[in-house]
Amino acid sequence: MRDSANALCFTGVLLFLLGLVNGFAIPKLRSPRMGLSAHLTAVQCGTFLIAAGLLWPRLALAPAWSAALADTLWISLYVLWLALALAALFGAGQGFVIAGQGMTTSAAKQALVNALLALSTIACTIAIVALLLLWRWRA
Repeated sequence: MRDSANALCFTGVLLFLLGLVNGFAIPKLRSPRMGLSAHLTAVQCGTFLIAAGLLWPRLALAPAWSAALADTLWISLYVLWLALALAALFGAGQGFVIAGQGMTTSAAKQALVNALLALSTIACTIAIVALLLLWRWRA
């Protein structure tokens, strides 16, 4: 349990830092609005991972569930940030009504962004639903 909590906190701080560094790159990206989305996502997801890591020891999760859920959470949130950062770099705006600004890129680059977004969103949603179903406070 303690290892999962430490992993969540460490990966949260690292993702927060990546978000801050991402912020410096916003003006240089092909799609600055997508860059802003990637920056905000990294900072917010990093904060969430830190909070989850601090909460983790208070949850009565079986060790196998604890590790699986923690790893799924941090990996899926990193993939989400990566997908948005790549969208900003490539100008892959399809499916992003506001941030995409109607930008287009090659079909392969857009497919990569879409696949990463779908994978990360589904994985994170499953992990959070499982966490809620398994939620038990440690006495």
